Amino acid sequence: MIRKAALISAAVLELLAGCASTQPQMGTNAPAPGALKSTLAAGIALPTINTNGHEISDDVQKKFLAAFGEQATKDGVKVVPNGVPVTLTVEEYNARSTAARVMLGMLSGSDHIKAHVTVGDAKFDVEDTARTAVNGINDVAENVAVQLANGVASLAGQDHAN
Repeated sequence: MIRKAALISAAVLELLAGCASTQPQMGTNAPAPGALKSTLAAGIALPTINTNGHEISDDVQKKFLAAFGEQATKDGVKVVPNGVPVTLTVEEYNARSTAARVMLGMLSGSDHIKAHVTVGDAKFDVEDTARTAVNGINDVAENVAVQLANGVASLAGQDHAN
């Protein structure tokens, strides 16, 4: 009975470990709030992804940009061609194969993205990890994109949707 309870507890913890936060790690080196808010009110450019030497598939990048656009719209952040530059520099990246993820689940490691974001003069970090058989690198990329959009919304002084 105790062994069964321990296994169930471990399974629940594993499922929760795949859950993502939608809040970025905001730094303290942002410009004055008023100046940044007024600059961001005019809109931001679609993020530029600096892979930093990591091999990130076009599909993952497309999922990221689509999720960013959707969340930015929910947050009320305008994305315009000549807006404030947004750069996502990938610091850490790991993608499991789908076969390994499905067959081995958490035993196959994790899908992970950690990146540094620059929005104009402001900087913050975003990060997500998935260890379950259910969530893969596309889910991680989408979660990182949501964190990025929510971070921009915070810098712009806007509430953000989750």
